[in-house]
Amino acid sequence: MLKILPQQFYQNPEVKKILVDGLSCVIHKELAGPVFHKEGYVSTHAITLVLNGTMRIENDGGFLTHVSETQMVFLPKDLYMISDIIPDQGSFEAVVFFFDEQLIADFINSINLKTAKEKCVTHITLDYSKEIRIFTESLLQVYNKKELTHRNLTRIKLFELLHLISSHQQGNCFLTALATLNNKERRSLREFMNANFSKPLTIEDYAYLTGRSLSSFRRDFIEQFGVSPKQWLIEKRLEKAQELLSLNHTNVSTVALETGYENTSHFVKAFHKRYGISPKQFLMKKRKEVLV
Repeated sequence: MLKILPQQFYQNPEVKKILVDGLSCVIHKELAGPVFHKEGYVSTHAITLVLNGTMRIENDGGFLTHVSETQMVFLPKDLYMISDIIPDQGSFEAVVFFFDEQLIADFINSINLKTAKEKCVTHITLDYSKEIRIFTESLLQVYNKKELTHRNLTRIKLFELLHLISSHQQGNCFLTALATLNNKERRSLREFMNANFSKPLTIEDYAYLTGRSLSSFRRDFIEQFGVSPKQWLIEKRLEKAQELLSLNHTNVSTVALETGYENTSHFVKAFHKRYGISPKQFLMKKRKEVLV
């Protein structure tokens, strides 16, 4: 199941919330066993620091990044990723910093960062400098207590981390990425939906990720597309499934997953209802047409 971050962390009692202020937060997570092929959607900019173990991150374009122990990776907003978490000596530990767009904008303005025209890479791997190590260790020691709340400190500590990163060797690359992202025009509803219709997201997820309430999302959607979000998603996903099957994708379960269906039987029923034939029958029909 696709996880929207950091919201999913807020709902997980096993993940420690060190500092939280809306979508800006610091999360500390520890895992005893490996996790493979975990789907995630980053709803706001993030930096993951791996303290123990290894993390592999692949975006939807197939770009793969390995994040080793004492390395950090910058993950921009709207990143769809598939990750593998591999413990070392029985455990995996990481600290994840999330920055809402306003905080990033305020930081860019505070250092008078010029507009960047360079293309932003999907995710940047950063070194774990001595200063950032001291910052992180202090953060965990002082604020890692459940009985304390530190909402007002969240912005201050995240600002501090951004300054520490920008002052080191990879700072220019990192700042260029921030400026590029900050100057991107807000994507339209149509662009967002066309880019993400095949993700296993709910209508509520789409509403949230496009910055709308559920009612305003449905209203805006019908105005732009002429049908309800549910009707449009079914049609788009089944069109994509038909295209994949026509290309001789033989595994129906894989096609279901690639078109946003986590339940294969639901996919089969929807496909049959739309086209009057099961995905398997459709595939066999296409094979016969090729042989004729």
